[in-house]
Parts: sequence; structure tokens; C-alpha cells
Amino acid sequence: MCMTMSLEQFQSALARPDLRGGLALPLSDAEAELVAADPASVQSWYGYWLSLQPVAPAPEAPVAPGPPTGPASFDAPPPPQYTAQQSVPASDTAQPTVPLAGPASVDPAFATTAAYPETGYPGTGHPGAGYPGGEHAGASYPGAAQFAGAPGLAAPARKNVGLWVTLSVLGALLLIIAIVVVTAFATARTWTKVDVPEQPETFHSETYETGRFDVTMDAVNPCFVNQDWTDCTNLLLASYTAACVGVELTEDATALCTEYNNAILEMQAQDTPGSYVATLGTYGNLSRTPETDVRQVSNEDYRPAETHEAVCYLGFLGECE
Repeated sequence: MCMTMSLEQFQSALARPDLRGGLALPLSDAEAELVAADPASVQSWYGYWLSLQPVAPAPEAPVAPGPPTGPASFDAPPPPQYTAQQSVPASDTAQPTVPLAGPASVDPAFATTAAYPETGYPGTGHPGAGYPGGEHAGASYPGAAQFAGAPGLAAPARKNVGLWVTLSVLGALLLIIAIVVVTAFATARTWTKVDVPEQPETFHSETYETGRFDVTMDAVNPCFVNQDWTDCTNLLLASYTAACVGVELTEDATALCTEYNNAILEMQAQDTPGSYVATLGTYGNLSRTPETDVRQVSNEDYRPAETHEAVCYLGFLGECE
């Protein structure tokens, strides 16, 4: 016997104690009232209740009468029509009948709520797969675990597994990126990078006067034979004064001028009235020239190197040597 009931009737039956037992659901009175007050829970338990209802076998087509074997008799009644019916065990055909009004008249076996859907119909002792529609009996129904003792008795919403997997992957990637960034900054290496190399200073040679003078003597004696001795001495003194006096001399010039001056002093000591030059000596005329030297002068072209501080991350990111 197949029992049908609309969703509204099912909700009304849950709310009424006199009809609740006929539903044969594993719910206490308090739990049934909570389910009846929640439309989502009512929908879940209604689908589960429908899965417990046996499916009535479809009636087979009537057997056509055989051809007449004798002369037709218009007074004979037509042969009876028989309908084949599937034989069902008595224990399986006795299904609970739940009236929508009035006291419940239910088989006590079906009012027992101890059995769970996966073991078959309550109180029958048969597995659920043996009944029409019983293939749904072993399947889990929405909210079964919550209704077993959870206070809310509400069917949980289906979780979007794909969304959680995507969020988990994104979270792992963000964590890896954060670790890499922190490691990169913690191990960063700073070094000085040369953009333009240093230009060294260059020099050129330059000739300059040192401020001292060189003195040289030629081989031409300023005196002549039979010249007055005093006149010869004065010629030598004039040459010495012009070349050696009043300037800074080099070492060689100082030695030459000293020797020349000693010769003049000796001639002055020998001077007597009427004396004259009999022979010429080895002294000639003196002359002086500025001393020069060569030095290296800078071209003022030195340029320092142009650099900046470079940073290298993880040995290959940024500016690495």
C-alpha cells in the first residue's frame, strides 16, 4: 500500500502528536516540533520520508480473450478478465497507514524509531534494499547527523568544496610569497656599483727657471800684454762683479766666482806703481745665465668614480655582481 502526503500535510502531521507516530520517523516529540517549525528541516525530512514509502507495482495490461472455439452465442456472458498481480510477501505488503486527521492507526512495528534508515524499515527485520524504493533507505539523508542529537535540528548547507580548495591554494601561495619576500629582504646584500670609472690625473713636462744662476768663463783674457797692471786688475774685477755679485749662484758658479775673486785679490796685492802686464794668465771673461729645470705639471683632469649603492636579493634579483 503506497501512502502519499503533500509537504504541507507532512508538516501538519509533524506538529500534531496524534499523527506524528504514523510517520515512523526517528524523531522524539521535541525534535519533531523543532523540525515542523523550520521549513528547511521539513523539506529535508519530507524527502527522507518519501524515500521510505514503497512503490506500488504498476498494473499489468489485461489478458486478451482467446478466439472462440465454437459457434458464437450472443446469450453467453463474456469471459472474465483477469489481472496479473505480483506476489508480495505478507510482511512486505503491510505498510503503515497514516491518516491526516484523527488518532493514528499504525502498526506498532512502524512506530518504533530505534532503527535507522540504513538497516531497512523500522521493525521489519528486512534490509531496506529488499523493498520497492528501498534502494534509498541506506542512503544518508540531509541533516541526519544533526537530528540525531544536535539542538538546532537544521539540515546543513552543502559546502562548496571547489571554493574551499581554491581558497586553500591561494592562501598557500600567498604564504609562500610572504616567506620569499621576508627571506629576500632579510638576506639582501648591499654593495657599491661603479657607474663611471675613476679618471686618473695626467701630467705634462714644463721647463722653468729655478731662481739661481750659472756662471761660465770663456778663454778670452780681458787684459793684454804691456797693459797697466791696475787697468788689467780693474777689468777682471768688473767681469766678476757683473757675473757673480747680487744673485744666487749654483754650486758650480759659486766655486768659479770664488776662484776668480781670489785671482783679483792676488793681483791687487801685487800692484805697484808702474807695473804692467808681462804675460797673460788663464782667466777670461765671466758671464751668467739663469738655471732651468724640468718639472711635471698636472693637467687638472682628475675625475672621481661615479658610484651608487646597489642591492642584491636572493643572489639573483636586483643588482647583483
